[in-house]
Amino acid sequence: MITNVLMDVDNTLLDFNKCAEEAIKIGFEKWNIAYNASVFPVFLEVNDSLWRKIETGEMDKKTLYQLRWKTIFERLGIQADGPAFEQDFRTIFSDSKEPVDGAYEILTYLTEKYTVSVASNASYQQQLKRLSNADMLKYFTHIFNSEQIGYPKPEPKFFDACFEKLGNIPKEEIIIIGDSLSADINGGAAYGIKTLWFNYGKAEIPNNVNADFIVNSLDEIKNIL
Repeated sequence: MITNVLMDVDNTLLDFNKCAEEAIKIGFEKWNIAYNASVFPVFLEVNDSLWRKIETGEMDKKTLYQLRWKTIFERLGIQADGPAFEQDFRTIFSDSKEPVDGAYEILTYLTEKYTVSVASNASYQQQLKRLSNADMLKYFTHIFNSEQIGYPKPEPKFFDACFEKLGNIPKEEIIIIGDSLSADINGGAAYGIKTLWFNYGKAEIPNNVNADFIVNSLDEIKNIL
């Protein structure tokens, strides 16, 4: 029987895509850089590629912060200081709080039935600020974060730390909910806990999805838990 829910944040509870695009637009305006429709797809591609390297242990966040906007600007042919813009981008982004549709409703529903905790790889202070801005911190018993733990999802040691804090309850009592097939779903499945993939982008479902459950909207979770 499920007693605990681990929840990812970005593109699960807070809409990373909307928050990031708005932060980019604000940053570009500040830096007098013209924004156009080609910018955000390049950001997503570069950002996703770098975060996958963090998940596999090939890169740390400090290196990501040095490379992310340097790479994006190079790809877009923009002459600007990438690492300096990165600092502005993260400052602006940390003020964002746009929720995913149905986030408050599903948090209210889940916290009435389960112990709900955050499981996130993003910057600890950034996530605390954004969850506070969105008035979501009150829903969570624990904030499990890779910076505090020392290992990112999908590393088993990330989940070891979660279980230790939760009193080493049986694995069958925990489910992880998230949008990342690599960090949340494959990581959770490899660790031996149940997984629920939130198909944030409503993408075509790959044949090899290793999830116990799949939903296209947060409201559908009520039919499962």
